[in-house]
Amino acid sequence: MVSTLEEDLELKSSAVKFLEIFATRTYELANISPDIVQSLQITSGDWGTVGFTFIIHYTVDGVPQVAKQVVDSINLIDLSITFRVTEGDLLDVYNSFKRTVKVTPNIPSGSVVHWTFEYEKLSNDTPDPTSLMEAVIQLSKDVDAYVSNLI
Repeated sequence: MVSTLEEDLELKSSAVKFLEIFATRTYELANISPDIVQSLQITSGDWGTVGFTFIIHYTVDGVPQVAKQVVDSINLIDLSITFRVTEGDLLDVYNSFKRTVKVTPNIPSGSVVHWTFEYEKLSNDTPDPTSLMEAVIQLSKDVDAYVSNLI
């Protein structure tokens, strides 16, 4: 059975500038938030295109982890991106794992980011990925601060 975990965060930055980091400048995450993301390396495709695959080394709750992810969709009208984990530590805990980032402009300024995790637990005892969501929210705060300073 597929479960979901969702979280919203208000941002100071524009929706387009925030999403651009995750769509075409994903490699910058290691510089923006080095406590969470240690490195990213593209393994196939091109940054910012559907189907690009990358390996990310990251830390959650002080534990180093790795994931190979593919970008399943980039929707510039809806301002969303979906990433699917194809290999790595998350698949030791979940049968499948996808994360979607959707950013909505917030009038008069800023935007709201909505993160959705879709995952299938290996068993009923498998915990929800709340620590990972907390790390992604912190990463979003770091990206927001970085993008806001560029304006």
